[in-house]
Amino acid sequence: MKTYKADFLANKKSEDDSILGKVHDFHESIKQHEELGLNIFKKSPIVSACDREVTLFERHTQKNQQILMFGSNSYLGAINNEYVVNKTIDSIKEFGIGSGGVPVLSGTTFYHDKLESTLSKLLGFDDTMLFSSGFTANLGAILGLIRPQNLILQDRLNHASLIDGGLMSGAKMLRYKHNDLKDLEKILEEYHTDYPNGILIITDGVFSMDGDIADIPGILKLAKKYNALLLIDEAHSTGVIGEKGKGTLSYHNIEDKSNIILTGTLSKALGSVGGYVCASQEIIDYLRIYARSNLFSTSLPPSVCASALAVLDYMQNSDATERLDKNSEYLRNKLRENGFNILNTVTAIVPIIVGDEYKLTLMSKDLLDKGVFVSCIFAPAVPASASRVRVNVMASHTKEDMDYLVDVLNELFEKYSLK
Repeated sequence: MKTYKADFLANKKSEDDSILGKVHDFHESIKQHEELGLNIFKKSPIVSACDREVTLFERHTQKNQQILMFGSNSYLGAINNEYVVNKTIDSIKEFGIGSGGVPVLSGTTFYHDKLESTLSKLLGFDDTMLFSSGFTANLGAILGLIRPQNLILQDRLNHASLIDGGLMSGAKMLRYKHNDLKDLEKILEEYHTDYPNGILIITDGVFSMDGDIADIPGILKLAKKYNALLLIDEAHSTGVIGEKGKGTLSYHNIEDKSNIILTGTLSKALGSVGGYVCASQEIIDYLRIYARSNLFSTSLPPSVCASALAVLDYMQNSDATERLDKNSEYLRNKLRENGFNILNTVTAIVPIIVGDEYKLTLMSKDLLDKGVFVSCIFAPAVPASASRVRVNVMASHTKEDMDYLVDVLNELFEKYSLK
């Protein structure tokens, strides 16, 4: 059984330290991957809109396959919403396919301004600026504000874009234990006098692999105590938690945002692509010039902004967030009742711990064969001992969909003698 696993940690270097040596070694692994008919390193294309059920063109069999989608970040199921699609089409007819320039030159349109003001009002900030992705929004915020003489403190489970931003800034960066306020304060006590007015604490709002929520009230209390700024990545929070999907700050009933920077994405619950940063007027004015991933990157197509505006309207004026909450709770409860280890998730992100990367590699094919699309997560995204199936619940899923998923998981855990 233990003959092949999807190994994302291998092939980072070759024996002879050559550039192409590691590329060749990985290519040999890809050959094995394809011979086994897997869908991990390379993906069979989806040939329908991303909804609760999609059509997959299985490249190994050259046939279409209907599968239940439990791997999408489209939590609200808005990608194929008729109202959203029509609004997007109208904007393309009006503004064409692109913006034509970077934001500070010719790339700012009515739709960009309207989306920024709508996000600011919805999330309770002075101003917002848009980016080409959530990744570049995090890089822009961190690299725009932080210099080598500053200190960054990051939760150990933060998203890769936050970690990369910290590394690229040249600042001293320390990582505190996940959601551990005692460890965070211990570091702050030791270092705050060395970095007066120069500390940035960074955390995800909802953690993308575990599905739990950051203790923002506790972190914010420490940030104020030690005169630090707090950056919260809302990628998996917006549209998922809080009043009508308003995110982490709404979830925790936090109104004072004076020392908070909020980053997020349009590509998860909002169903499209792009990112944003919300903050005080002074910070946003500064970042519009000093966030290089915004300044030197062509702005989002106006149609993307129009689609995001339509989803925000749909989010606020439908029961989509309530249906998402109900579905998420149903699946979490059913998995726990069946004895699965789903950690401490309280959101639509549901990790199901497997803990064996060889078995998880084989399970990934079995799941697809049984008509279930999930995300199989390997090291280094998570520890190898916590490798997992990650399920993303959507508002459009039915109880029958979720019951079938649990039945398949029960069958495969028994097949591979997993706890």
